[in-house]
Amino acid sequence: MTRKKKQRSFVGQFVTLESDKPTREELLLDPTSRESLRKKGLDEKRKNKSVYQKELDKLQAEKDLAAKELNAKGGRLGDKIRANAKAIEQKQQQQEQQALKEQQAD
Repeated sequence: MTRKKKQRSFVGQFVTLESDKPTREELLLDPTSRESLRKKGLDEKRKNKSVYQKELDKLQAEKDLAAKELNAKGGRLGDKIRANAKAIEQKQQQQEQQALKEQQAD
């Protein structure tokens, strides 16, 4: 006498019909679906920039850097260091001018 093998009774109960599956348009409307994320990734994929656009980006980066340097944040110590460096530079320029005047006088 053989024993009957146990069968899983829930297998095949959850068969989805083609009409129950969401359409591609519905999947694209859902922001968390794989289809919409894939489409978004393809749209945002890196594209080659034109020479003109590269030049515009370069000029914009230079402009941003210049603006950043003008508006550089600093505390009292930073201001003191900058003022000290400026004073040293002015001293050096004055010494160079005096040296030139002495050479011209000779």
